[in-house]
Amino acid sequence: MKLSTRVGLVVIAVLVLAVTGAAVARLAWPSVEQPLAFNHRLHIVELGNTCTDCHLYAESGVRATIPNVEVCSFCHEEAQTDSPAEAALLEFVQAGEPIPWKKVYWVPEHVYFSHRRHTTIAGIECAECHGVMEEKEQPVSRREVPLTMEGCMDCHDEKGASNDCLLCHR
Repeated sequence: MKLSTRVGLVVIAVLVLAVTGAAVARLAWPSVEQPLAFNHRLHIVELGNTCTDCHLYAESGVRATIPNVEVCSFCHEEAQTDSPAEAALLEFVQAGEPIPWKKVYWVPEHVYFSHRRHTTIAGIECAECHGVMEEKEQPVSRREVPLTMEGCMDCHDEKGASNDCLLCHR
């Protein structure tokens, strides 16, 4: 085989690895361990809650909020079941201590993101970014979509939204 052919094959192999590696890296978001075993399926399917019952500002605010003990105590002032997960929650509620949820979704300080703009104005369903919560029996521990500039721009392109830098970068 000629040297130029071998060099060409090496270049192609490197490009394939770079593209494949980027795709794999996108799927390999870091996972966090949450303090409570929260079951979204139970709360949505069996109990009939909606996203905004717990994530109070998902449709009206810049941030959706992660439920705090005050939100949880609306239903869990006392035990509803004999679940160990609920018993752990009640410890936080009864002590009035914040639940140390770990953030999974966030953007850098210089990036402006509004839930209201995406949910209420653009009509994007929660599942598009967060996955089908009705199927999740474990707490959210990993992102479903890439929160990168490229990921956001790709989504904006797909939705026909502007990619003007000044809309998101402040």
